[in-house]
Amino acid sequence: MYFVCRCVFWSALTAAAVWDVREYRIPNGCLAVSLVSGAAAAFGVSGAAFGGMAASSAGGLPFSIVVLSGFLIRFLMVVALGFPVYRWGMIGAGDVKMAAVLAAWLGFKDGAAAISAGFAAGAVLALGKMLRQGSTYQRFLYLSAYIRQKIQFGTVGRYYEPDRDGRGPVIPLGACFFAGAAAIELWQRL
Repeated sequence: MYFVCRCVFWSALTAAAVWDVREYRIPNGCLAVSLVSGAAAAFGVSGAAFGGMAASSAGGLPFSIVVLSGFLIRFLMVVALGFPVYRWGMIGAGDVKMAAVLAAWLGFKDGAAAISAGFAAGAVLALGKMLRQGSTYQRFLYLSAYIRQKIQFGTVGRYYEPDRDGRGPVIPLGACFFAGAAAIELWQRL
């Protein structure tokens, strides 16, 4: 069961990453399938490893429920932390959900490493796009205006405005997160 859930998890995330590269959108269906299969894998592994009824130190709850709760808590914490960044227009909602699913699957330490690697890959990709398109000066003007607005008025507007910016500066950050998670997962297997 664990192997099947793991294959479904990575297959759905691969489809989401490919969709992000092609359309700059991440389908909720792929993320939902990944979340459910990841939760099933977490529940199944803990149940199989401990007979499904092993008591934990959390008041006698079955260990499987505790592991599943940890999976869902990691997901919800990353969504809660990523929501303000989404509201400020710095990343998309799909990117936040992709990061949350990956952190729930990998755990906090490896999830943070995967998300950090994804941000680094996204920064390199964004810089490459700006240099290729010749929009580096314009993007830094937008950034300085964004920071100045925050300092002077104390308000936070949206950094990325689709009407003003178009699709030129958009990068598939969800795909970058996926690449970081795949690298972390492969590194653990070596």
